[in-house]
Amino acid sequence: MLVVENSPLYSAEFFAADDPWSYLSHLRENHPISIHRRADGYEFYALTRYADVYEAYVDHTRLSSAYGTMVDGSYRPEKDSASGRMLIVADRPEHTALRRPIKHSGFNRDMLEKVGRTVRRNLRASLDQLAVGDVIDFDKVVAPELPKGVLEVLFGIGPADAHSLLEATRTMIGYRDEAYTGASPLESLVDAQMEVLDFIDGLIGQRIESGASDDMIGFLAQLVASGDMPRDVALLNGLNVAVGGNETTPHTASLTIDTIHHERAQWLKVVAGDVPADVATQEFLRWTSTNSYVQRLTIEDFEVGGETIPSGSFVTLWNMAANRDPAVFDQPDTFMIDRQDNKQLAFGAGVHRCIGAPVATLEIQTFVEELAAWDKAFVVVNEPQRLRSNFMLGMTELRVEVVDAKELGA
Repeated sequence: MLVVENSPLYSAEFFAADDPWSYLSHLRENHPISIHRRADGYEFYALTRYADVYEAYVDHTRLSSAYGTMVDGSYRPEKDSASGRMLIVADRPEHTALRRPIKHSGFNRDMLEKVGRTVRRNLRASLDQLAVGDVIDFDKVVAPELPKGVLEVLFGIGPADAHSLLEATRTMIGYRDEAYTGASPLESLVDAQMEVLDFIDGLIGQRIESGASDDMIGFLAQLVASGDMPRDVALLNGLNVAVGGNETTPHTASLTIDTIHHERAQWLKVVAGDVPADVATQEFLRWTSTNSYVQRLTIEDFEVGGETIPSGSFVTLWNMAANRDPAVFDQPDTFMIDRQDNKQLAFGAGVHRCIGAPVATLEIQTFVEELAAWDKAFVVVNEPQRLRSNFMLGMTELRVEVVDAKELGA
């Protein structure tokens, strides 16, 4: 088995300035299971084949989520302090108990419909303000409108509070990038975490006092009031939803715009109505693979791909590599907007498949629909600035010019 010392997979700079796609493709084709070490002793196994990644996702008995889903996610390779109390870092039976009220209150059909209407309203308002000739940073002006709509609905807050919450969660995920944190990344991470926790705790207090339960936070607050959920559990899962939902879709939207810029002929198939928005959305999710990997810890020996990973080992499941596996996808390194039977793993699989996957998919599909119907279009005018993160593929700046859609053949 290949052992990589001082692996580039630890490096945020490598993901921002180099070509992690090619590196992971090489691993998948030549060393699909490999060990990656760092000088401080941190070590993880990397799974890069679709079949192996999928098998690891669905084996929730031998692979634990309780030690954090990110390499250095809590800036210490130790058991997550929220283990068993926050959905993303809980194993069964705690995971089942937590998932039920969160899904019931935040991701039911009525809430999804309300989210869809709010996101569409926000997107239309943002796009309607733009005129031909405007040059904007798409990452700052339009992309945040997707998660803002979700926060407004699930947290029962206004656009200004949703924007502030989004800024704080961006710092939490991108704390290794100076665009978000300046020269003090760990201090900025802690400050952002405390800001989000304080804000959500205030919302819980307000809902307990008012008795309102018509949004996700309100529902959890009433469980706290009745003694059915500890307050810290409600708080941590509010944080979980805020961070998970806020970061993925804005970066996916920015990467989608960059993809459209380079694949204009394919995009025009959507504009013309030849490719449905839902089909295009699945290919954008596969192609961008915004959440590049997740981490697990083996609590028993784990046999996968002809290898045995010993108990007590960190294992990373590389979504971005699995989503380009030629064993599953025809011409995987080609963007095919009409790709059928798209088995992309952008949101994982099994019991730990992202609880917000339906909302995130709805956000991106709504974005695709609104963009296709818009009488204008975006053209990228500067080299995008990629986020310094090995966990979240995204951008910190995407300069675009607004043009008349007819100029591009739409």
